[in-house]
Amino acid sequence: MLEDKFNMTEEQNVFLAKRNIVDSIWKSANLEGIAVTFPETQAIFDGGNVAHLRVDEIVTINNLKHGWEFVLSTIDTNITYNYIMSIHSLVRRRSFRKSWKNEDL
Repeated sequence: MLEDKFNMTEEQNVFLAKRNIVDSIWKSANLEGIAVTFPETQAIFDGGNVAHLRVDEIVTINNLKHGWEFVLSTIDTNITYNYIMSIHSLVRRRSFRKSWKNEDL
């Protein structure tokens, strides 16, 4: 049987998530089609502005930040449908970007 090399405590997982939060937001923003660099994502994360980005793109990046903050502040909460929907509502809040819907298929 293989040894689980990646067995980490909750504290280690939270530390790793916090350490990589901007990288995760940057990659998620790129998946959303936002042409933003890692340093620009860091600037937005720190409360700054990036001149070439539209308001809706900055809002989306901030919403991703708020979603991560919620997850990290509620780390001991049971994962339920309502919990997932709470995360979703934070990430999509004030978003002008088109949401995916079943009827789009």
